[in-house]
Amino acid sequence: MPPKKRTPAAPPKKKTVKLAQNLALSTEEEREVRQAFEYFTDPDELGKDVIQTKDLRKAFSGLGFDLSAAEMRDIKETIDPDDEGLITYDLFLEVAAMKMKDRDKNEELDKAFSLFTGGDTDGPMTLQHLKMVAKALNENVTDDTLKDMLREASMGNGLEVNKRDFEDVMKRAGAL
Repeated sequence: MPPKKRTPAAPPKKKTVKLAQNLALSTEEEREVRQAFEYFTDPDELGKDVIQTKDLRKAFSGLGFDLSAAEMRDIKETIDPDDEGLITYDLFLEVAAMKMKDRDKNEELDKAFSLFTGGDTDGPMTLQHLKMVAKALNENVTDDTLKDMLREASMGNGLEVNKRDFEDVMKRAGAL
């Protein structure tokens, strides 16, 4: 008598949903990643949960990421270290989740920086900006204290804080 065929214990979809939850992705974000990935799948040739490495940049582009050649090389080395030319959905989902969270942090950083600079997302934060913030918060802070804050944030490079300096301060404070 031939051996009985075994059925999988759980369908892959549940495993993927669990993975998305573990990566702190919302249902909508996971759906977005799935759509970008599936656009490049060839179910007849490779199956529905595999894409070719050559389509990786396009899949990330579908998620709104414009990755540099160096970033793509790093990602490929991470998720296809043996250079097999194939990427599974689970690996793509993990990297996409990290990229999406980074994007969210960058958006938060831009918004916070913009609040301190009166809406200017490019220019440096100055003493005038900090005075306006202190006034809006009804904080009685001396100019010397504000200058010290700017000097510390700019690592002693003057009284202007650029976005990179601001990001470093936010990371040190545990806000990012």
